Amino acid sequence: MAQTEGQKRSVKSVIVVDLRLKQSNQNNHTSFNMQAAKGLINWIKMGISEVTSAIDAEREARINAHAGVINLEFGRLKKGFAFDAAVEKFGISGGDRSAVAERVYRGFLARTWKDLSQTDRETELLSWAAGCLGISTDKVSQLNQEAAANAFQQVLVAALADNQINDAEAGQLSQIAARCGFTVQTMMATFFEHKGEALIRSAFTQYSSDGKLERDEWKQFLQTVEQLGVPRDKMLHAIRQPARQLIEHVLADARSDKEISEREEKVLSSLLSNLIDDTTFVAYVREQIAETKWMAEIEKGRLPSIGSPPEAALRAGEIAYYSGPVRYVRTRELSSGKKTEELDGLAVITDTRFILSATDKSFQISHRKILGHRLSSAGLEIRSDGKGAGTYSFPVDHDKAFTIWRVAIGRANQTIVETGTNNTRHISRDVRQRVWQRYGGRCVECGAADYLEFDHIIPVAKGGSNSDSNVQLLCRKCNLKKSDRI
Repeated sequence: MAQTEGQKRSVKSVIVVDLRLKQSNQNNHTSFNMQAAKGLINWIKMGISEVTSAIDAEREARINAHAGVINLEFGRLKKGFAFDAAVEKFGISGGDRSAVAERVYRGFLARTWKDLSQTDRETELLSWAAGCLGISTDKVSQLNQEAAANAFQQVLVAALADNQINDAEAGQLSQIAARCGFTVQTMMATFFEHKGEALIRSAFTQYSSDGKLERDEWKQFLQTVEQLGVPRDKMLHAIRQPARQLIEHVLADARSDKEISEREEKVLSSLLSNLIDDTTFVAYVREQIAETKWMAEIEKGRLPSIGSPPEAALRAGEIAYYSGPVRYVRTRELSSGKKTEELDGLAVITDTRFILSATDKSFQISHRKILGHRLSSAGLEIRSDGKGAGTYSFPVDHDKAFTIWRVAIGRANQTIVETGTNNTRHISRDVRQRVWQRYGGRCVECGAADYLEFDHIIPVAKGGSNSDSNVQLLCRKCNLKKSDRI
């Protein structure tokens, strides 16, 4: 067999290595030239790889050539064909015999399945051909199943192009499965656990790509899944990721106006019960729904009253809205330098004041004495004309505490009243859909796919519009960071 250029180079390499080893031994019998040894090992690896590759390529070409002449002999002799005689005639070695027979039979299979169906006559001819070629029953069964699976997959992909399977397509799938002794359901379970999941996931994604799933679309999808005999647990596993993306989209849509209607909550509950089997994700969505509804009530000035905290002495008629731990930080510029004051204690928010009760120090701030406030990633920054200016962070329910305090300040100054005024922040569904698709359902800043919110790039309060050019997707964390920069 002629040597390849790579093999010639390898032979030269080993000669050089051999000379190096000899020279090394002559110079120092107690030392071993490790570099030369590594060269020898690399040559062996390279040589084996090149030789194996060359042998495989040569054998593949030889098998194909033998299969070609056997095919011609089959066509010429037809019923008079004898594989043993053909093997002897064309000088096919014993080591190649079974591979050539299998290659010829695969060719016959490909021709019978070319139109994605197989007649009884074609099945009979295949059986006769397998006998002539001396292929074992088990091997014939394996090859038949592989060919049928390939045809089944092609028909299934075409059928699901419109996300449903009609009667004709269902019949064709049944006919293909039957050719190797299967039903559609067993064919799916046997051959398409992974490819079938991908097809089902693709069909579901097509239905839900517009950020909603109509009842008729869901029924049609379930009908397709039932026709394929896919169990509910496997279906839910297949659509897990696009189902979560759909629910995140619907949730972000519902929360875009800072409240969730009864109808929106009903839609989300239906999606959760039908599409999700992950209790953690279900709990997360329901928590978001409850929090949004609660916040919406607060924004309308409807603050929740709680019992009088024992740590604070409330005045007659004073109403407590919140009680919980708080951390207070204030940094002042003095002539001697910066001085930072830090306190950890209990916060109580009432209808008239904020109370901080700590071991070292306690104080109160009248809501009417607060000159301004700003929410940042550090906490709620308060400016006042007396005590209490600084930053407040709440380790428990921080969003609720911030909102309650802000609304309590507004109510005390009569800038917020308990009402249901029109929401000028409303973003139309068309705009939300375009924005969602633009960012691929992910935060534009960090790429997060949960806790998503539609955010006005230029706030509405500063003249920003509700058009898609002024709306982006941010996760809650990045939205809070953005407020630090405004």
